[in-house]
Amino acid sequence: MIQLTMGYCALSDIKPNVAVLASRFPELSETFVMQHVVGLYESGVDVKVLANKGDDAAWSSLGEHASWIRERVWHYRMPHSKGRRISGALSKIMMHARRGDWAYLRSFDGLAYGIKALSLHLPYVLDQAQAMGPVDILHCHFGPNGVLGAHLKRLGFCRRLVVTFHGMDVSRVLHQAGRHHPYRALFEHADRILPISRRWEKKLIELGAPANRVQIHRVGIDVDRFRYKERQSNDGSLHLATTARFTEKKGLPYAIEAVAHLRRIRPDILLKYDIIGGGEEWDGITQLVDRLDVGHIVTLHGAQPHHVVEKMLAQADVFMLPSVTASNGDQEGIPVSLMEAMATGMPVLSTWHSGIPELVEDGVAGFLVPERDPEMLADRIAYLADHPEKWGEMGHRGRIKVEQQYNILRQNDLLLALYHELLANHECSPSSGLGCIGNHSAR
Repeated sequence: MIQLTMGYCALSDIKPNVAVLASRFPELSETFVMQHVVGLYESGVDVKVLANKGDDAAWSSLGEHASWIRERVWHYRMPHSKGRRISGALSKIMMHARRGDWAYLRSFDGLAYGIKALSLHLPYVLDQAQAMGPVDILHCHFGPNGVLGAHLKRLGFCRRLVVTFHGMDVSRVLHQAGRHHPYRALFEHADRILPISRRWEKKLIELGAPANRVQIHRVGIDVDRFRYKERQSNDGSLHLATTARFTEKKGLPYAIEAVAHLRRIRPDILLKYDIIGGGEEWDGITQLVDRLDVGHIVTLHGAQPHHVVEKMLAQADVFMLPSVTASNGDQEGIPVSLMEAMATGMPVLSTWHSGIPELVEDGVAGFLVPERDPEMLADRIAYLADHPEKWGEMGHRGRIKVEQQYNILRQNDLLLALYHELLANHECSPSSGLGCIGNHSAR
């Protein structure tokens, strides 16, 4: 693994021209992408965003930066309908052919660019990328976008390619792909591959990623935004909270079953459990709460604005997220919600799952239990209810861990140092056989 030292970016006053490629922007369930863009903007970087589409409701989460960033976002809006996608592609072909833009016409070459060309995904992306203009660094979030990025680099859009792997792209995508994983072009052309955890670092190298270009880069949070409060019990009750999308990998049924089990075996413990979020499993979760008769304990609040979530978490004692490996292979990276809970001083309950043990040390900032084990989860809840004197120390340890290793300001500094290192060492890739991509100066 390559190590970076902080402060490299201070050696140069030149700010790189960076494009961030994501599937959706803005997107509330991918706050790490929004934080990445805001962090670059606040560092004075000329940053642009390329995405298929976005969630209009998520713009408010960008606060004072929303209006500026909105002007820097290019949506390529690839139609779902095959007919509309083809007709749109034909109009793009005619437009680019009139301009003599042969690089664009090459993006339809299925032999060179595989399924990304045959599905017309690459031509739609390249059309907007060219409107955006060439960049020094293209930073892609998630492996499938990294494959697009590898093709865009070959077509001359960027000098350097950086790809962040988060979790789903090393679990569900590979589970669905079977023996023939889709990342060979990415591994060949990416200048740096950034898994967010040691677990995914090992997996990517096993898949064939060049070890000398793989570097762990943590997702982080703005720790200063989260007011720390030492938790203590005043009335003998225990207030649990979860913020999560209602998807299988979040393990919400096991949290509800744990609460129901604890109510049966320890009716003396006064529990309150708030679950904030929504998603495709909403109906099933609602039915489970009714079937287990825990509606007087468990409250489903649905999706809430960020300021409401912050207020509700400030009132809770313990955060719970019993993540599991989904039936389609999907796994977590390291959940941001756990980082945010730890930053507020809450002990956390989670599982021995994916990169979570790298954030939560069992018995230090909270407890970890095996996946899909509601009885063990209930046991840990009971322990915390019986030992409120542990809450303060666990919460303090959690805050320190996030401040030291998952602070977005530190991670942004490391990322800027990486960008400058890549551009300072810019040279042709010997593996590509393509020669140098067009040289344009950093802006």
